[in-house]
Amino acid sequence: MKNLLSPLCTMALATLLCGCATTSVKQTWKSPNCPPGPVKKVAVVAVADQANVRPGLENRFAHDIGQNGQPAMTTVELMRLSDLKENKEAAAKLMRDGGADSVLIVRLTDKTTYNRQARATPAAMVPVVTGYAGYGWYGYYDVVYMDMGASHGTLRDKLMIDSSLFDLNTGQRLWSALSQTTLKEDADKLVVADELVAKITAAMRNDGLIR
Repeated sequence: MKNLLSPLCTMALATLLCGCATTSVKQTWKSPNCPPGPVKKVAVVAVADQANVRPGLENRFAHDIGQNGQPAMTTVELMRLSDLKENKEAAAKLMRDGGADSVLIVRLTDKTTYNRQARATPAAMVPVVTGYAGYGWYGYYDVVYMDMGASHGTLRDKLMIDSSLFDLNTGQRLWSALSQTTLKEDADKLVVADELVAKITAAMRNDGLIR
């Protein structure tokens, strides 16, 4: 279990619950030593400290994983993220005591923010003379190139998220998926989270990790 969780980064998974998004799974990996057939029961850990983000994601994953009769459990009420970081063996025992033989850890690996400016009206080059003697030569010069056009800005975030399934007994990684979510600032937070979870759980089923 020593490699169960890398050092916790400052998560921006909260962004997933704040905007319009498109999610795609970029790549998946399955261990050549992965046992055949689905795992017994999946514990879900969403690495996010923000209020409502961790329980929101964990509940969605547990629900989607369990749709075809695959047992799954959340961990948000079982342990804090700090508990998992400080004592991985104790955390693993808590999950095994709940019947889990594997743990799905979902964490943000990279976030890039883009700000796109779109001009709504043509720019206007406005030659203006203020008449104030104390205005200075540079102000007099600069105002000639004053941009009077109106513009709109759009913020867009690109999130790279790693979702990895580990064996709770050996601590070995069984499977992982790297996904990309592109967010607009005006998205429906429930749609964003649902899309992410659906893409990851579908990939897990396709690779035979869950039913």
